[in-house]
Amino acid sequence: MTGPCTTFVFKREQGVDFQADVYLPSEDQLKRAGHQKAPVLVYFHGGGLCTGNRDWNDLVPTWLFFEAVENGIAIISLDYTLLGPQTAHDAIQDAKDGLRFIHDDLNHKLEQHSSIRIDPDRIAVSGSSAGGTLAYYSGIYSPFPLKAVIGLYAGAGDLLTDWYLQEKKEPFVPGVPLLTDDKPFISILHAPRDATPPTVRTDHDGDHGPRSKLLFYLLQTGSLVDTLSGTRGASEVLRRLPSKFERERLVCDYKDVKKVIPSLCVTEKFPPTYLVHGDADTLVHLEESRNMYHTLRKKGVEVHLWEMEGGGHGCDTDGGWASSPGSKDGELSRQREHGLKKVLPWLLKHL
Repeated sequence: MTGPCTTFVFKREQGVDFQADVYLPSEDQLKRAGHQKAPVLVYFHGGGLCTGNRDWNDLVPTWLFFEAVENGIAIISLDYTLLGPQTAHDAIQDAKDGLRFIHDDLNHKLEQHSSIRIDPDRIAVSGSSAGGTLAYYSGIYSPFPLKAVIGLYAGAGDLLTDWYLQEKKEPFVPGVPLLTDDKPFISILHAPRDATPPTVRTDHDGDHGPRSKLLFYLLQTGSLVDTLSGTRGASEVLRRLPSKFERERLVCDYKDVKKVIPSLCVTEKFPPTYLVHGDADTLVHLEESRNMYHTLRKKGVEVHLWEMEGGGHGCDTDGGWASSPGSKDGELSRQREHGLKKVLPWLLKHL
């Protein structure tokens, strides 16, 4: 990363520090960009809402962040609560608190570390995979208007599909066998909330216990909506309804469930949005971004969707593209590079 990282605590819950890693542009980068203060691009990491951390690693979109800093933009990576026993409601509150800290408090905190200041009126959010879910939540629930949202193969674009609601009796993700013992996952999900501090990070490398498979358990049992909303039995009721329309109509009567389903909560005030999604993604399906694209268009929101041909999950990263079906095709690789270069100019226009 260009420039040093400074870490700040933006809140503390049950003895756990929630932290923000701040990467600032240099004075020269800021001057060349013509900014007096640095616009901000907030980033939420991936990991299925069950694993991951805010660290700078090979899973973040370096193709975007290096160029963003070169153009005078500050990158800020935020902690958020992972699922179990906490819910998406906790993660939504974390996003709101982190954004409020950046907007209201960060410049004061920076006085001891840097001469650079951020522009609290020019903040955009981004996220990869599950981090894209947090980007959606931020666009909906931010305590102040955001300038833009960038979703990279963002999850939760359509949570009322059979992919999320139906139980799986056969392997459903390539290379991942069905799980046969639910006890480790139940111990996480049903732990007492008041006695269980929130989990905000896991290591990306190696096996870190049942959390590494928790998302697959939620998909296999069709219970992700239960865990996101904190409403046991919601998924079972929804899966009995044959049509998406009936499912949406029912959810709208249950505030705690509706609040965690982004496609049902976006309004015409949602920020301009740029979505990137591979058409060969077997974990977060392309149809999710398509659903959000059409939902936002109907609300009159400016939205772009780039469907990366041959791209699997994580297709914007070097490792993700290397494991994508399109990586062996020189023309598709060229198209990928060309497409990625369009995102930053779009962001600069909105920041």
